[in-house]
Formats: sequence, C-alpha cells, structure tokens
Amino acid sequence: MINLIKWKNMKNYIVYFILLLTLVLTGACNNEWVEEVYVQNVGLKAPVNSKGVTDVYLRYQANGEVTYRLPVIVGGSTMNERDLDVAIDVDPDTLIGLNEARWKQREDLYFQLLDKKHYEFASPTCHIPAGECQGLFDIKFKFSGLDLVDKWVLPLTILDSDSYDPNPRKNYRKALLRVMPFNDYSGNYSAVNYKTYLNGSETDAPYVKNYVMMYVVDDETLFFYAGLFDETRQDRKGYRIKAKFNNNGTVTLSPADPNNKMQFALGKDDFNNEITASYSITESMDAIRPYLMHRTIII
Repeated sequence: MINLIKWKNMKNYIVYFILLLTLVLTGACNNEWVEEVYVQNVGLKAPVNSKGVTDVYLRYQANGEVTYRLPVIVGGSTMNERDLDVAIDVDPDTLIGLNEARWKQREDLYFQLLDKKHYEFASPTCHIPAGECQGLFDIKFKFSGLDLVDKWVLPLTILDSDSYDPNPRKNYRKALLRVMPFNDYSGNYSAVNYKTYLNGSETDAPYVKNYVMMYVVDDETLFFYAGLFDETRQDRKGYRIKAKFNNNGTVTLSPADPNNKMQFALGKDDFNNEITASYSITESMDAIRPYLMHRTIII
C-alpha cells in the first residue's frame, strides 16, 4: 500500500514537470514570432544547375531586346521594416574561378563574359520598400548579333553596404546568369533520321545522334552543328548550318561561315534541282491536362 502511494505521488510529479516544460517551450515559441531569430540579409534568387550557372530562357523579340527581372530577396523570420536600395554589379572574378575549377585547361569550353553591348541595367540598385521581402532588378538584354557558338554568362554580385547585410552563403550573394534566347523553332530536336556518312560514302552504316540542338540567330533563324559536331568540339565554329524558317513552310539552309570551309552544299534531286527543306507544325492539347499544348515541329 505504501509503495502504491509513492508511485501515485511520483506520477503527479512527472505530470507537473511535463506541464511546466510545455509552458516554458510555448513561451519560447511565442517570443520567436516577435523577435528576429535569424540575421536579415539580402540575396539573389538564382539557383545554379549542374554546370554551376543559372540558365535564363528569354524569348527573342523582333528588335532583339528583352528585359529580365532578377529577384532580390530579404531573408529572415520577420518582415523587412526598412527601405533598402541593394547595389548590384558585374563580378568577372567569380566567372573566372568557375571556369578554372570546372573546365581546367579546356579554355574552348569556358563560359564567356557577356559583352557590355549586350546588356543594360535599368538602375544600379534594386529598391525593396519597407513591408516587402522581395524586389526585382531589371536587366535589359540585347541579343541582336549575339553569337551562341560561345556560352555567354552575366556574373552578378551584391555590393557591400552599411545599410544591409549580403547573404554570406554560397550561391546566394552572387548570380551567374547564362542567357539562352529562344524563338518559335529553337530547342532540342529528336534526330534519329539525321544521318551522317564519313567521306561521303553511303555504302557504310551511317552515324546517328539522338538529339540536335537548334540555337537562336534571330526571331526566324537558327543554327545547328553539322554531322556529329556539337558545342564540345574546339573547331565547332566552322561547322554550323543556318536554318531560316520561311512563312511558306520552307527552310532556307546555308553555312554560317561565310568562307564555307566545310564545303556545305544542298543535295540534288533526280532532275538536278536543289532539294528544298520544309517544315510542318502540329499542335494538340493534352488529353489529361487540357491547359498543356503539345507543339511538334518536323523539318
């Protein structure tokens, strides 16, 4: 009987202890909603891919200009209560470090610093008003004349200031924007019927590729690499074929190299006429997701 009473008393102590601990924890949680738990700092929203850059896909406009709005975010557990003007500028050193770490001695594969003539900042700072946790930094890209034979990157960083704290974590203070313009015909094409013969011989089995990438030249023109060439080849620049999509359903093919060192020529039909390339487009709505359209281009 005495042991039973002691056990009941002990159970009461345990219950009281749990209630007291719950009150303490609840009070601590309530304080977290009032006071800032983390240091409020500013970062760029530009998550990197497996190559260490952020692919930015922008539609090519007829005048070659398009504006991209880079999000600038204030981190923390409470809302920003100050007006902030976050200074942002180009940071070539980060791009140099990425190239050396990723590509080593293959300088032909290096990401290239985007030339100043191909971009323009609307303002040197991004304004984030009090009561907001995000602002947008406007960058006008000028794609006219931009040769995508190279991989162009615009490296940005948040500059130091006494009025805010840049995010110290990797890939938050900086952004490496790889600009990728696209038009109605660009993208990765299935290429199972794109056959390559060595030395012009059609008696041997042809080489095939699973895909061929179409890169933008302007709003109606693309280029792709001839045969088995791709962007990993050092001599790729001289082996590009331009494809201009015409309104009558034909495609005008020509060498991108004005000297035509690869000796590009169109084939002949049985009547000795140049074979004309053509294209067709089919569109259909997805049977399950009616908001999704499937658009297929066949050249």
